[in-house]
Amino acid sequence: VSQSRYGDLESPFLAFENEFEVIHHQIRQGEYHAVSAVDLNYKQLLILHKQCEEYVDKAFQNSAKFGISLKVNQSLLRIRQQLQRVKALLTYLVVEKPIDRKNNSILLALRLIRFNCQKNNVRQLFNESTQLIAYEITQHTARTGEHYITETRSAYFSMLKAALGGGFIVGFLCIFKLLFSKTEGSAFAHAVLYSLNYAFGFILIYLTGCTLATKQPAMTAATIVKSLEEGMRKSSAKEDNKHRSFARLFARLFRSQFIAFFGNVIMAFPVAFVLIWGIDQLWEVNIASEKAYTLLTDLSPIDSLAIVHAAIAGLFLFLSGIISGTISNANKHNRVYFRIKEHPVLKQTLGVAKTERIASWFTHYWPGVASNGWFGVFLGSTASLGIFFGLPLDIRHITFSAGNFAMGLYGADFHVAVPMLFWAIIGIGVIGFINFIVSFSLSLGLALRSRNIPFSELGLLFRATWKYFKKHPLAFFIPVND
Repeated sequence: VSQSRYGDLESPFLAFENEFEVIHHQIRQGEYHAVSAVDLNYKQLLILHKQCEEYVDKAFQNSAKFGISLKVNQSLLRIRQQLQRVKALLTYLVVEKPIDRKNNSILLALRLIRFNCQKNNVRQLFNESTQLIAYEITQHTARTGEHYITETRSAYFSMLKAALGGGFIVGFLCIFKLLFSKTEGSAFAHAVLYSLNYAFGFILIYLTGCTLATKQPAMTAATIVKSLEEGMRKSSAKEDNKHRSFARLFARLFRSQFIAFFGNVIMAFPVAFVLIWGIDQLWEVNIASEKAYTLLTDLSPIDSLAIVHAAIAGLFLFLSGIISGTISNANKHNRVYFRIKEHPVLKQTLGVAKTERIASWFTHYWPGVASNGWFGVFLGSTASLGIFFGLPLDIRHITFSAGNFAMGLYGADFHVAVPMLFWAIIGIGVIGFINFIVSFSLSLGLALRSRNIPFSELGLLFRATWKYFKKHPLAFFIPVND
């Protein structure tokens, strides 16, 4: 990542090695077997060491432009670690007074003991090894999440329109899944059918510019952490500024989530209802009659494992965000855009302009297509995996729950006990909240760690958000002048 821009320059590592050989020879042949702090060769060695550190820092900075692989990341971390150790050892070569020999020996022994105590720290190794990868992943999700946070009234209603479109498509997906459940086949066959149904539906929602509300938290968490990081840099004069900025941003995020949930649910319910009614009118068959009470019971947080299943869906939402960021980072590192753009066969058969459009489309849309496809596979195969392992595994998603609620009511011919109806309605809200809080919390934790922001900041942020909510409660639901 750094060699691509600095390959024509002399490597500071080779120069450092050559200068170190000079120092080594000087110490071995000298009378005192040490160097002075004013020695020109020693000063030159320190300058070259600093250039090596800057080279590694520049490589890490370029990862935002060129991407970074796990192998390159580990190599850079290893080089940085070796440079830190060399820098520590160089200071012990300097002897100005006889007492320095004794002091240097004691300091070296203490450092070796401290290092030996930390050499088996697996947590530190894992954190250091994955931090930059996590940063690059969350960089992509942060850029994507910016589109999911509305600020103006027009953007707010545009989000509602996109959410209505997403709910419209989900209404069809609910009907398709119910029809697939009636087909004869193994658990694996059902997993394939459900996965294809979910995957194609989610990809269609993404490519048409519609919105699935639960996909947003995994993206927006990285956005608000990125904003917090920028606020921490700028608000050194007044510490509370970054917390107030966070509260205002969270209010915009919350109302965006609220209107997206509302649009999805308010559209999925009537679409699923009209479709199941139309099938009954055309073919005189109520396709939900056999599963009506199962569909309604599965929504109840007290009569089923709806909360656990909603948390599983939240985990998959988080993983789909990780997949999107990982693919985006890999595309940058492997320079996929330029490879497609300069592909000789494509340029010859399709032309330069079309090839460039294909490369641009692949760069911008493929991470989202892949993550939505895998999200569909996760949702579609969970129940079958539960059957395979003998575990009560399943998923609950707020938009699909609204569609299932409509089908359950129609399948039961509206003969539903009031307690069942009440808990089903409550369950839809609970499922949505669990979907949101699980995916948002996991994504927020990853984003905080990727930017080295202490978790102690969360208490101050929540306090500032609560204070802002008491002053401007409507700002969390509708666009207002605050």
